[in-house]
Amino acid sequence: MSVRHSLARITGTFASNFDLLPRERGDLVRHGVAATAIDTPTPVRAGHVVFGDDGRFSFEQHERSLSVRSARAFLFLIEDMHGEPSDIVAWQPALSRVASWRGTAWGIGQSEAYAMRMAEHDGLPVWRNPLDWLRAGRRGVVIMRPRLAAAWLNDAGPLVAEDFEHARELRTALTRPAPRILVPAALRRQAA
Repeated sequence: MSVRHSLARITGTFASNFDLLPRERGDLVRHGVAATAIDTPTPVRAGHVVFGDDGRFSFEQHERSLSVRSARAFLFLIEDMHGEPSDIVAWQPALSRVASWRGTAWGIGQSEAYAMRMAEHDGLPVWRNPLDWLRAGRRGVVIMRPRLAAAWLNDAGPLVAEDFEHARELRTALTRPAPRILVPAALRRQAA
């Protein structure tokens, strides 16, 4: 599949889902989300999804089995560092579930990681959940896959946590283990 076809498929799939119901919009606004955060830069949409156990989801209409249980979820279009669509993330607040469609997204708002920050001390806000991110006007990121995010966020700091406990959680989650290091068998035999 070509890159152009892949981008068109992501964008088309996202656009083919539903606008938020007035009740859903109202719920977000009642929880402190500004209408501009719901509508821009890309509107939050909704769709019926099936959450997997691997941090991914599928759209209900793509499921072959009629026995799967779907849930209506908020959908976010995820962009890469160049502003190109790269994935779709589903968030179902009642189930406390967040997952990506293609499995390439490491976080919601990930295109913000390397965005220019005007002040020298201006850090990248990191939020625990999508609701807090929306309340902040989509400023910052919500980490979904810490191991993958660690590689991207290593040079994006400083990071701004919500509180001291969150800072500890982030330090633990974003600490990457060293890669496995091997020594050629021939050298091991020589050393023995």
